Amino acid sequence: MGKNTVDKVLAVAAAEIGYLEKSAGAYRGNPDILDEKTAGAGSDNYTKYGRDMHALYPAVMDFPAAWCDAFVDWCFYKAYGVATAKSLLGGNFDDYTVASAQMYKNHGVLDETPALGAQAFFTKNGQVSGCYHTGLTCAVDGTYFYTIEGNTSGTSGVVANGGGVAKKKYSIAAYRGKVLFGHPKYDVAEGTKASGNNSAATAGSRKTLSQIADEVIAGKWGTGDERRKRLAVAGYSYMEVQTAVNAKLNVKKSIDEVAKEIIAGKWGNGDTRTKKLKAAGYDPAAVQKAVNKLLKK
Repeated sequence: MGKNTVDKVLAVAAAEIGYLEKSAGAYRGNPDILDEKTAGAGSDNYTKYGRDMHALYPAVMDFPAAWCDAFVDWCFYKAYGVATAKSLLGGNFDDYTVASAQMYKNHGVLDETPALGAQAFFTKNGQVSGCYHTGLTCAVDGTYFYTIEGNTSGTSGVVANGGGVAKKKYSIAAYRGKVLFGHPKYDVAEGTKASGNNSAATAGSRKTLSQIADEVIAGKWGTGDERRKRLAVAGYSYMEVQTAVNAKLNVKKSIDEVAKEIIAGKWGNGDTRTKKLKAAGYDPAAVQKAVNKLLKK
């Protein structure tokens, strides 16, 4: 069984969602405030990620400074230790996105294909030279890739200088040519087959939603928050899996319940929403009427 599997770094990153960078004043008043998740929030780039990476590699990792790349490096460092983290990241730590992307390119593992555990680099020109923001790909489906990013916000689209750690969602089609993916050579988990980039969970080795739904029904993924977290770490959409589970069990929510979820953004938009609703056994037109009614209140 591999020791350096993708699930380790994704678990570290997922645990950081919601962390907020600190103000200079809060840091000066109490340097330990950096280890608090939300206390002392500000916009001065003081984070535990920058602090810890600067302590490890002061010549390259600046502190305080923009910290999206420092966040990714920190997650790898915490998951695998210094030596293995550097190896997976292409040879070294670096808080400059252009330099980080170039290391993957030097090893022939940088491309435009999203994959679980890949480091996503958002680029202004489709090239390494234009990389300006980065995050860790935590899930991929046929329509979207999902990331956990530092120095961002939960607002849709790329936020390259936000104040926290957030999970994000991007259309694969809309961002084609605007994102490069560096593929760390993870160990392959027991029971999976190696893919071209040695990621443990690319499309070729992933189970179908139907298979995962069967496992959820059998109790293999736990319940509640535990199930949600385990599915996210494994690269599956909780909503899509739950929809498949409900369909198998013939469990349906009321139209109003589904309408409220749509307003909350849980079913996507346009054709994607229509397909999901039909797959779950709902009439899209009837649901839309309920949505319109709720929005008029």
